[in-house]
Amino acid sequence: MNFNDLKDINKVKGLALDIAKDFNKEIDKIKDVNKERFIEGFNKCFVEWLMNEYFEFKGRVSRCRFWMIVLYSILVSMGLGLISAIFPFLGYIVYIYSLAILIPSVCLIIRRLHDINFPAWWFLIALIPYLGAIALVFLLAIPGDNKSNNYGAKVK
Repeated sequence: MNFNDLKDINKVKGLALDIAKDFNKEIDKIKDVNKERFIEGFNKCFVEWLMNEYFEFKGRVSRCRFWMIVLYSILVSMGLGLISAIFPFLGYIVYIYSLAILIPSVCLIIRRLHDINFPAWWFLIALIPYLGAIALVFLLAIPGDNKSNNYGAKVK
């Protein structure tokens, strides 16, 4: 990613349209998912991520895998929230889950930034109130490098 490309508003618009098209393709894929494929994807993406890449800061993660892990994490959070709403004495499980995936989530974001050839320090952009979080989401949605970069080989 070249920062000079971001100076041209037409290139930024084109990049945003490409991101929107990619999201629409992924949403179309999700529409075709049945229960077995959903569970298989959950095990392959989310459970494997937690078991094998819990503290993995090095390397890269593809955009598709990143967003699938985010989706599954949100679904788990919603499920735990529902359980805690039904059984108030279990309300602490949402907090335990949030703490348990805090560091792995930071690792995942850093690896996603590595995929677009950005150093981990770009994660700190999220500290800028309001706009920082939007900018970080925009960076996380950019397609990764199609070749090896400073952080490793191309990911599938």
